[in-house]
Amino acid sequence: MIPTPTYLQFHLVFSLPVLAALWYLAPRYGGRRRRRAAAGVAVLVAIAYAYTVPWIAHMIRRGAWSYADGAVLVRALSVPLGEYLYVAIQTLAVAFALHRLGFDPTFREGDFDRVPRVAGVVVGTAMLGGGLWLVSLDASLLYLGGLIAWVGPVLALQWAVGGGYLARTPRVWLTATLLPAAYFWIVDRIAIGMGTWRIAEELTTGIAVLGLPIEELLFFVSAGVMTVDGLVLFEWVLDWNDRRSAAGSAAEKGGETGVDADTAPVLEPGDD
Repeated sequence: MIPTPTYLQFHLVFSLPVLAALWYLAPRYGGRRRRRAAAGVAVLVAIAYAYTVPWIAHMIRRGAWSYADGAVLVRALSVPLGEYLYVAIQTLAVAFALHRLGFDPTFREGDFDRVPRVAGVVVGTAMLGGGLWLVSLDASLLYLGGLIAWVGPVLALQWAVGGGYLARTPRVWLTATLLPAAYFWIVDRIAIGMGTWRIAEELTTGIAVLGLPIEELLFFVSAGVMTVDGLVLFEWVLDWNDRRSAAGSAAEKGGETGVDADTAPVLEPGDD
């Protein structure tokens, strides 16, 4: 009989090798793009810890998932060390996959269109309220409702900022979300099957795909889409600020020299 792997052993076998491979395959940017990509990843990892760890701790305390005896060697604030590692590993894996697939952070006219931004805020707000409502209905909806409520505010904020950009680039962020999620679905199912962690049947809907609870499927999609949207919007906002600053400088110079600001050069992505 194969012994149940610890959480750290799980990472050594399934998480760290794929993370190393994605890092190796990630493009090597130069100049300003490299600095911005690195800053975006660092910011998203920090945000992931600040926003995700309290939610994970709450779900663990409620009993939504638990771990096999001996699978957890170290805990902090009731959260296993393996979960802390998972937050960083998943964020980095999604980031490397996104940059491998490539995306254009260029701001374009229409990116501030009101319709997609308002729609995103409405959907995100509805997810928050709807998730909390589901949690109040029945114990079996704790994980699903808690997940929906956790994602809603982030999506509302992201779409409020760059809904127009996200609406015109769905292929980029959907692909970069789903490909890493598919891998995490597989290894999560393996870990559950080997008993490293368990999902509480009484706190989930009981709906599963090939043995993987629907809540776990949605978790990896949710975490992925928040990460991808955050990364692309980080660089997109910086590009928008570059263009606004360049236009302002051109207008000032045009006023001093009589040059038409509309003919002034505009920064392109990657310009130093």
